[in-house]
Order: sequence, then C-alpha cells, then structure tokens
Amino acid sequence: MGFSEKMRDSLGAEGAKIEVVAPGDMVAPGATARFSVVIVGGSKSAAVDALTLRLVEAVRHWVEADGTTRSEQSVTDVDRSTLTAAWTRTTGAERRIDLCVTVEPGARHAVDVEIEIPATTHASSAACTHTLSVQADIKGQIDPTGQARVAVG
Repeated sequence: MGFSEKMRDSLGAEGAKIEVVAPGDMVAPGATARFSVVIVGGSKSAAVDALTLRLVEAVRHWVEADGTTRSEQSVTDVDRSTLTAAWTRTTGAERRIDLCVTVEPGARHAVDVEIEIPATTHASSAACTHTLSVQADIKGQIDPTGQARVAVG
C-alpha cells in the first residue's frame, strides 16, 4: 500500500457516509420531529457505535462597517448594501443514540430517529434556518456527518 492509500485509509476517505432526510411537513416548536438516517457503507466494514443528533438554529444579523451588530428587524428600511450579513448558530437540541451495528461495504443501514424541537425555537424564515446534523461515531475512520434542513413554524 502506497503513501496515498495509507493517508486515505487513515482519514476514512473511503469510509461510510451519512444521508439524512427531513420530515416533509413543517414541525411546530415543542413537537417531535422524525428523520430518516441512512448509513451507507464505504469500501470496508464500518462499526457504528452511535449517532449524535444536533438541531442547529441559524439566525441572520447584520454588521455595519464599524463592527456594530444589528438585528434583522432593525434593518428593514435600511440600505443593506453598506452592511455585511452574518449568522449566529446555536444548538437547540442534542441527542445521542447508541447503535452498535456493523455496516458492510456498499450496504445501506436505515435508522428512523426523533428529536424534540425546543418550544423556544423561532419559526423558519429567510433570516432563520434550522438544520439537523447527524454525526456517526465509527471506529477507525473520521466520523462522517450528514445534514438536512427542517422547517419549523
């Protein structure tokens, strides 16, 4: 095995991948959202210990040239060409699900998962987005992640 192959192997470049499918309908704050997660086997067996779910809320704000931060609501009647858009990301919910499964090369292992949307979560809009990030804990490879947007309202 050459240097390139050893590096790819040590970094898990040919390891398992994660696919996440969000619910088709809008989810209300305080409700439970159900997602489909598929672990797709890579070029060798993947021992998946667990999945970590993180619901991330990203809220847009604006930054003036002098560094002053302004909320989305405060710039509705302002020329935004002098402002820079920025996003504040916070983890609203986190959950670990123990799996202890082995996914063979090329195989697909589907898991249905649930996470509660905190009651304090803002409604989704152009200035507020929600993403479920799923990270697999896999021995011997860099832990792969997958994500899907979810509409909250």
